[in-house]
Amino acid sequence: MSKSTDGYMPATWKLSFATVDKAAAEEALEAFGATIWATDVDNQATRFEVYFETEPDLTGLVLPADAIADLAPLPDMDWVSESQKGLPPVIVPPFYLHGSHDAPRDGGWLNTEMQAGNAFGSGHHGTTQGCLALLAAHMKTHHPRHIADIGCGSGVLAIAAAKAGVRHILASDNDPIAVAMSTANMRLNGVTPSIYCFTAEGMAHRAYHARRFDLILANILATPLCHLAADFKHHLRPHGRVIVSGILNEQARRVMARYRAHDLTVERKIVIGAWTSLCFKR
Repeated sequence: MSKSTDGYMPATWKLSFATVDKAAAEEALEAFGATIWATDVDNQATRFEVYFETEPDLTGLVLPADAIADLAPLPDMDWVSESQKGLPPVIVPPFYLHGSHDAPRDGGWLNTEMQAGNAFGSGHHGTTQGCLALLAAHMKTHHPRHIADIGCGSGVLAIAAAKAGVRHILASDNDPIAVAMSTANMRLNGVTPSIYCFTAEGMAHRAYHARRFDLILANILATPLCHLAADFKHHLRPHGRVIVSGILNEQARRVMARYRAHDLTVERKIVIGAWTSLCFKR
């Protein structure tokens, strides 16, 4: 899955559709080398806008049954940036996520600017908002010193943690383009000294070896979250926490059972639309 890192993509075709099965849609699009923009539209369905540099051959693309797709040519314009300019800020106290077209807030808000050219991870999805809410709740009573953000995407969660005062954060993603976007957003928000961002599959990187964390964040998908449960426990300090999302409501029980098998129990749960976010404690 390819994503824009500089705000400009010479897109000539756009595929549009909406579906309640976000995970299946992302899996179906994975092999098509497209730039993907996805956002919640009614707390149930996710709207996809998929941009191609040339006219795509979509033979073999199998979208969810509820998706009615429209493929159309586009004029030469940065459609990814244009599609995001109308998005409102994301407000999850004390976090305030906004684009360059909105001004930061005064009065103690932790402002984070996300680049409008970013084709993913703007913070509008219910999974990101759930993670931010769980992070905010945790920070009210705890002061984690060492945090890992697995599958950092655009860096939203790592940047939010740094804005909240955490100075030792490892952020990684298996997509080097996501790492480049995270790095750019960290620089934009002035938190680069607090975050080391790199490419890794899960926690399989030397930077994680022998490291223990007070808090691990992972907003990915239910299946990889289940696979990572043992690694999360191994790298978690006593009394540490794990905040996860990317879990459809009907998948939550399976994820909780897997983590319970690794002595991680649910401390908090947030449901936003079709998505569940969980905070586990050791």
